[in-house]
Amino acid sequence: MAVIAEDELLAMLADELDAARAELEQLGVRLCSNPDTARAHVHDLQSLDHVGQRCASVAAILRSDDLQAASRDARLESITGRLAALIESLASRQQQH
Repeated sequence: MAVIAEDELLAMLADELDAARAELEQLGVRLCSNPDTARAHVHDLQSLDHVGQRCASVAAILRSDDLQAASRDARLESITGRLAALIESLASRQQQH
C-alpha cells in the first residue's frame, strides 16, 4: 500500500470539506429560492450557512503550513473555543501525571 504524504492527505481532506461546503451552499440556494420555505425555515437555513462556514474554516486550517497557528487564528468562535477547551483539558491531564 502506498504511503500518502501528510500534506497531501490534509489537502485532500480540505478538498472534501470544500466539496461539502459547496453542496450545502447549493442546497441553501435552492431552499431560499422558495420564499415560503425560506420564511418558514430561516433558522435552519442559517444553520446550513454556519456549517458551511465551519467547513471552509477547517479546510483553511488543513491547508495551512502551521496547523497550530491557523487553529488559534480561526475565524469562527466555535473552532477557537473548542481549541481552547482542548488545550485546557490537555494541560489538566498533564498536571495530573
